[in-house]
Amino acid sequence: MQGKYILPALVVILLVCFPVAASTGKIAAGAPVFIGETNLDITSAIKDCHVIAWWPEGADASAPPAINLTVKTLNAGNGLITHFNVSPQIFMGHTGPWYCQDKAPFPEVLFVVDPQFTIRVWDLDNDTDISGQTVPATTNITYRIDTNLNLAADYYNRTNLNPSDTIFTINMVDPLGRSVPNIYTGSSGAPATQINRFDSTPFITTPVYFGKHMDDWNRLSRDARGDLIYPPGTYFITASQNLGNMQQAYADAGITDLTGRTTGTTSVTFFTPALLSPAATQQPLVSPGVSLTTTPPGTQPVATFPTAQPVTSKTPYQPLPWWVTVMAIGIAGLFVMKRAH
Repeated sequence: MQGKYILPALVVILLVCFPVAASTGKIAAGAPVFIGETNLDITSAIKDCHVIAWWPEGADASAPPAINLTVKTLNAGNGLITHFNVSPQIFMGHTGPWYCQDKAPFPEVLFVVDPQFTIRVWDLDNDTDISGQTVPATTNITYRIDTNLNLAADYYNRTNLNPSDTIFTINMVDPLGRSVPNIYTGSSGAPATQINRFDSTPFITTPVYFGKHMDDWNRLSRDARGDLIYPPGTYFITASQNLGNMQQAYADAGITDLTGRTTGTTSVTFFTPALLSPAATQQPLVSPGVSLTTTPPGTQPVATFPTAQPVTSKTPYQPLPWWVTVMAIGIAGLFVMKRAH
């Protein structure tokens, strides 16, 4: 009897358990849009405008625009513009404000921005860029992203934004070519050790972003066998962003070099410092049984040897006198004759 309620109940459970898909595609009035974005809903931005136009900065607005674009026909049914593409072929070289040409005095309706996106390795101790450098494994580092794409993570600009949505993907690879998924703060099994996930999908809302948890990264951490979890050598960090599927839009436009727009790569090389003091790792070589006496600074150590043990000499053999020999023979002869009788 209750079977008819099973399907609706499952639908409700799925809606509760799974987050609503986020959308960065709904653009608020006056919000920036980035070259390469596709399938944007710009209905709120252009309102009842039909033709948008661009003039170079400082140009006379009474003159014809350098470029214009019809976004909505006069007889458009519902007036919605929900699949607008900021095509590189049209908008590259035409960044900045676009105006509604059919509405005097030409109000601004869109602001087109060229995406900017770089990644670097940052020394947190000295607040400096160490990308491509070789540093001790104990250096306190993280990755740093500089971008203007944080504007797409602003709720005032993208009205359907969801915090669980992100356009960035970061990956770090160790010298053996393995992806680094975790950040250890100490050796495996140690009481205070924490294992944090590598910040691979950051939600960036600021123009400068530092990777989380990496300031606690201990690259001298060891596993249960005592081996270094993070081998010394060169680590590569790659980053990409794909706001509005812009990577495909650039590819369709024949633009293949996306460094600084949608992709970036950086690296850092770590060397493991000596775990012992120089005095402990530079012991002098001496022969067995030879020791070095402690000497004041500035003097040479003097080798001392164990005291030699005296060796007992053999007593030389001395022959017996002749008369002793004759007497012994006589006594032996008398003893033999007595035994014979």
